[in-house]
Amino acid sequence: MRTDLPPRRRDGAEIPTGAGRGAARAAGPLVLAALIGLVWIGFVAPIAHFDVDVFLRAGAAVADGQDPYPPPGTPEVYSGFAFVYPYLMSLPFVPLSALPGADDLFIALSVVALLAACRLARAGWWAFALVLGTSCTITGLQMGTLNALLFCGLVALWRVRDAPVAAGVLAALLVYSKLFLVPVVLWLAVTRRPRAAAVAVAALGVLFAVGELYSPVPARTYADMLAVLAREEAPDGLSLTGLLMNTGLGLDVATWTARGIAGALLAGCLWYARSARRAEGDGLLFAGVVAAALVASPIVWSHYLLLLAAPLLAIARGPAGIAAARGGDPDRPLALFTAGSWLLVTPHLSTPMDLFLAAAVVGPLVAVPLLRPAPGPRAGRPGTRPRVVGAAGLAAAPVVALVVALVAGVGWVLWALARAHGDDQRVIGAYGALVGVLALLVWAVRSSRPAGVCADAGRGCIRHPIGPDAPPVTDARQASA
Repeated sequence: MRTDLPPRRRDGAEIPTGAGRGAARAAGPLVLAALIGLVWIGFVAPIAHFDVDVFLRAGAAVADGQDPYPPPGTPEVYSGFAFVYPYLMSLPFVPLSALPGADDLFIALSVVALLAACRLARAGWWAFALVLGTSCTITGLQMGTLNALLFCGLVALWRVRDAPVAAGVLAALLVYSKLFLVPVVLWLAVTRRPRAAAVAVAALGVLFAVGELYSPVPARTYADMLAVLAREEAPDGLSLTGLLMNTGLGLDVATWTARGIAGALLAGCLWYARSARRAEGDGLLFAGVVAAALVASPIVWSHYLLLLAAPLLAIARGPAGIAAARGGDPDRPLALFTAGSWLLVTPHLSTPMDLFLAAAVVGPLVAVPLLRPAPGPRAGRPGTRPRVVGAAGLAAAPVVALVVALVAGVGWVLWALARAHGDDQRVIGAYGALVGVLALLVWAVRSSRPAGVCADAGRGCIRHPIGPDAPPVTDARQASA
């Protein structure tokens, strides 16, 4: 066995040694600190943090014994400055509202949550830089939203998924914080974790019961507030419901159509997960429930899309090492996500100079994982052969062209319908977000296929374990050997 090869991590990447390791450890925090400073000075500080201000006002109102909710049935409900969350969500902001600079402190905690999520996902500082550099992350920090904490909570749920009590309680807290995340409880059930699902349902019941006991607004009135909020805000966001409303459908028809599509996507993930191993199936279904939650939600803002990075990290950095096992850089999917986020939407009040500087910083962060050579297998251990573009690759070209044409054609039809109703500009972002969600699901499905299994495995074609390019085994004696 050769002993002169550089050491590698489990995902195949080389581990720096000696001076290289020390330099990498010293440079990482410095680069992250510089990136955080650039994001803060260039994008976050000049913007009023409306979302966290809403929470802080609600916390101050509860501390004074007042009602944190707007008057039901008034335009204040959908003004964008009203507290419309479950009542207990105001309690963590009661002590925070008494602190000076509470909004900046909350945003700092959000940055810490992003870093904690990447550490929980076993990702390095480059992955954290990519997460921080996405436009949806920056927009969430500008507004002071909960999405960084929700992102951390989703990654933590993935890590503790086999601990019934911890997973159930964490899932309940996620759903109570954002009601559209209710599919994560279903994820615990369909991945055969009934105890965790039962704990989640019980914890949710306790949370809603306590909230109903102390909330000045009864549950029925609160539900009516959410319905009014959906009707007024859905057409302005990136949700599928809003997209359909802008093409002429009513709220009820658009809402149930979006829910039906979300259910169909989740059912498709369940069908594909049947033939996957446990680790890959869990990752695929995790991506499915997060995607279904966003597709079914009537209200989706651009900063919600950060939640898609949670299953992306879970799959690429999961225990099976799926991305690395297939000969790819584990940061490559996240780099594509970061680049796509800037194509979809830019941070609030961005000037041309801001965008130029962002491109100068984010561009190299994205380019390195895309251009970095894939790690090879360690000596003496099975690996995958380099892919050779041959007849299969050429045969896939027409399929790719057909998919691109189909996506463009559907987009043009939706744009034309929206233009007939006077809202053609609104559907562009919403359709782009939908295409991005579907692309994530396609990637998750492909990643759920075990390495070394060919597309014809269902018809009895068995591949050698050395890689997908090995010749098919058709003889039973060869297969057993």
